[in-house]
Amino acid sequence: MRLSQSAVLPGILICLHAAVASAQTSRQAAEEAFREDVHAAAGLTCAACHADQQAETAVARTEIAPRCGTCHSDAAYMRRFDPQARVDQLAQYLTSVHGRRMRTGETRVATCSDCHGAHGIRRARDSRSPVAPPNVGLTCARCHGDPERMRPFGLQTAPVADWSASVHATALLKRGDTSAPTCNSCHGSHGAAPPSVTEVANVCSQCHLREAELFRASPKKAIFDSIGQAECLVCHENHKIEAPADAWIGLKDGAVCAICHDEQLGGAKTIVEVRQGLDGLSAALAAADTVLTRAERAGMLVEDGRFALREARGHLINARVTVHAFAEKPFTDVAREGVAAARRAEQTGDQALQELQYRRRGLLVALVLILGFLAVLWLKIRSLPAPD
Repeated sequence: MRLSQSAVLPGILICLHAAVASAQTSRQAAEEAFREDVHAAAGLTCAACHADQQAETAVARTEIAPRCGTCHSDAAYMRRFDPQARVDQLAQYLTSVHGRRMRTGETRVATCSDCHGAHGIRRARDSRSPVAPPNVGLTCARCHGDPERMRPFGLQTAPVADWSASVHATALLKRGDTSAPTCNSCHGSHGAAPPSVTEVANVCSQCHLREAELFRASPKKAIFDSIGQAECLVCHENHKIEAPADAWIGLKDGAVCAICHDEQLGGAKTIVEVRQGLDGLSAALAAADTVLTRAERAGMLVEDGRFALREARGHLINARVTVHAFAEKPFTDVAREGVAAARRAEQTGDQALQELQYRRRGLLVALVLILGFLAVLWLKIRSLPAPD
């Protein structure tokens, strides 16, 4: 027994020493991170969050949000640091999928520190913050991109990869357009929840206002509502949103319209006319650009033509937007104006090329006259008598 106790005691001491060393390392890391924390900049200390416990003891996950809320829900207190500070984050969190599950004791869902960090919290507009727009996708993916973490909740991880391949992710991450939507743009931040079928168009309309207005006035609105379709998602999907193309419109295989429509169903005539209108306008733009480019390379000034071509391109963009009316008008009117502008641009280019030809012919005639004059002068000089 004594031998056994003497053998166990060193092991216990080693474990205790390791635990103390680990706690010290953890505390040092927390102190280091806290130096650049937004709370440290405001003059707060560890005691602001750990007053009722030892600093080495982590706050229970179910207590993190309420503890953050003691300050962030107090308007008078928050006004001391930022008069525009929101104080509804906790209230929103409690209505979210995360917050509702956390209140039931489910601790595997996200809470404040999962998204903002614990001791190195930065303002959301700080590019180093995990909730800065370019970083939100990665922050959400830590949970929603983990199959093992999502499996108990019956959720798929596909949305993370789908969004990463979307036109929205390209705009945000590659072009640096921070107005492009990321996870919280559509799902909310503290009140995160998936939009319902009837809410999708309202979510998309936060950015795509004109498309939404046209759709709401279109015959598709009532049809989609009656069959429970999620409006925008029917044609554009939700996370893996691609850049729209004119090829989507049509009745042939591969066209989005062809998923629901064929030549016998109502609307086929409109679909064909819209596609022909887009193709015609695109062709007119290409023809005008070709002529203007030839004239410019020849040294001709065609600013009026370029201005008309820009107008035509604007009409093309507008025509693609009016597709969401799912009707011939206003599409046909916009497409007609675009073709007219493109033809004006092409005419400007043609006139410039005609003027170029006129100048070249005039130059040739002048050159012939000059050469003729020189020839006559030379013959005249030759006919003169030689000097004595």
